[in-house]
Amino acid sequence: MIVVKVGGSVICKDLSKVVENLPKYAGEAVVVHGGGCLVNELLKRMGIEPKFLTHPGGVVSRYTDLETLKVFVMAMSWINKQLVASLFARGVEAVGLTGADGGVVRARRKEKVLVVDERGRQRVVDGGYVGKIVDVNVKALAPPPLKVLAPIAVSEKGELLNVDGDQLAFEVAARAGAGRLVILSDVDGLILGGRVVPRLTPEEAEELAKSEEVRGGMKRKLLMAAEAARRGVEVVISNGLADSPIDAALGGAGTHISRNI
Repeated sequence: MIVVKVGGSVICKDLSKVVENLPKYAGEAVVVHGGGCLVNELLKRMGIEPKFLTHPGGVVSRYTDLETLKVFVMAMSWINKQLVASLFARGVEAVGLTGADGGVVRARRKEKVLVVDERGRQRVVDGGYVGKIVDVNVKALAPPPLKVLAPIAVSEKGELLNVDGDQLAFEVAARAGAGRLVILSDVDGLILGGRVVPRLTPEEAEELAKSEEVRGGMKRKLLMAAEAARRGVEVVISNGLADSPIDAALGGAGTHISRNI
C-alpha cells in the first residue's frame, strides 16, 4: 500500500497534476487530503477570523470551536467529493470518506491543550473540537477501490472532530504497514540553505523539527515522519505541483525520511 497525502496548498493552487497521476496508483493507494486554505476562505466570508494556536516547540494548529467545526466539515466534504469526481472523470471509481463514516477513524477529543501565548508564556486553554487519533480501521481503507479520506474523525461520544491531515496520513500508513507515504505540498521538500535535503534518518528529522531551522507546518511533518519511519514507513515530502508528482516522489524527488538511509 502507498498512502498519498495531498496538502491544502496543492488543492487550492493546482490539483490537476496530482489527479492526472493518481489513476496509475488506484489499485494500491489510499489518499488523505487537507484543505485548510478553503476553511480559512469560508470562515472569512462568514465574518469569522480563523484562529491558530502555537504549541511548545513551535508547532501550530487550528483552534476549532463549534462554528469553525461546521465550516471545517463543509469545506472538507466539498474538497473530498470534488476530488472523487475528478478521479471518476479519469476512469477511477474512487470512494470518498471522512473518518466518521463507519467509525473508520476514531479520536479522543483534546479537552485541554498547552499553548504559548503572544508573550511567550505557556498556558492551558480549551481544546475545542480537535482530536487525537486513537484507532484507524485500515481494513476498510484497503484498496481497491481507491479511498479518498478527509481529516474528520469521530469520538466515542459521537462528536465530529478535526484531526490534522498529516497526522491522519501518518497513522494510516503506520497502522496499515504501508511501505511508503508520499506527502505532497507546494514546496520541493525540506529546504535548508536554499537546497533540498534529499535524505534524513528519523533521528535527524526529529532533531531538525525541534530546531529553529525549521518553521511552520514542516515541523509537524518532520516529527510525524520520524515516528512513521521508526515504524517502518518510508516518508517522502515532495512537490505536488510538479509534473507527475507521485512518480517524481517515488523516483527520488523531494526529501526521503527512512531508517534505511
